[in-house]
Amino acid sequence: MLINEYTDAHRLFLQASLSERFFTEETAIEIYRKAYEATAVQDQETFTEFMTTLNAKLNSIDLEFRKSHNEEDGSAVWALVNTNGDEIAKMATEYTPIEISFFRRLIELIVTADDESFSVSSITALKEVVKLKTSISKSNGEILLQRFVDDKWLSRSRGGRYSLSLRSILELQYYLKKEFEDYLSECILCYDIVTKGQRCEMAQFWDSSNVIGDCDSIDSGSRPKRSNNQTTKKNTRSQKLEVDYDQMDQDDDDDQMEQNDE
Repeated sequence: MLINEYTDAHRLFLQASLSERFFTEETAIEIYRKAYEATAVQDQETFTEFMTTLNAKLNSIDLEFRKSHNEEDGSAVWALVNTNGDEIAKMATEYTPIEISFFRRLIELIVTADDESFSVSSITALKEVVKLKTSISKSNGEILLQRFVDDKWLSRSRGGRYSLSLRSILELQYYLKKEFEDYLSECILCYDIVTKGQRCEMAQFWDSSNVIGDCDSIDSGSRPKRSNNQTTKKNTRSQKLEVDYDQMDQDDDDDQMEQNDE
């Protein structure tokens, strides 16, 4: 594909984006227009061409403007993300190692949550502070959770459940797909990670429930179940538990038979 010339308009757009790194497509288009107005570049690209040219230049330094959609309202958003390495490690400038460990554990709990709810309760989240045996108290844990929300790494529902924010899904995409591939669902058109929404009609044919993710407007009885043919690490652990429970049931039956014989 032919890539157009990288101009001052692209440089100005990049400079304006560095402070935010995360914005709606409406804002991105506005910055794009103002960049051309300020630089008076004659041969203007369309917005799509403009972003393609910009990404071609950024590719050499492992950066990329990535487009996605807000799972709550469907609006288009753009984010400047790192395409190489562990993005969580780069949080070290904002958080302590202990806080990052806590955040990693929260991600694991959210992604591996039962029935594809992709969320955890505030009680469960705070219990992890104790389990990690850190110096973080419960009150400081609550403050840290709120900080994750304020920094847009997590979202908190009206019911007090924590889930991955759009920022986490975009900026930690490579980490999530590498560490939790078996647990994630993707849009078949854009390959975005899906943690909220409704299943398509074909998915509903295989699964009677059509809800993915935590939503306060949806009762807990409508949570989707994982497909029987979906092989995951969780299934492997569940099968082991089922074997253990079966053995326990068998032991109980044997004990009962012995009592009857007596």
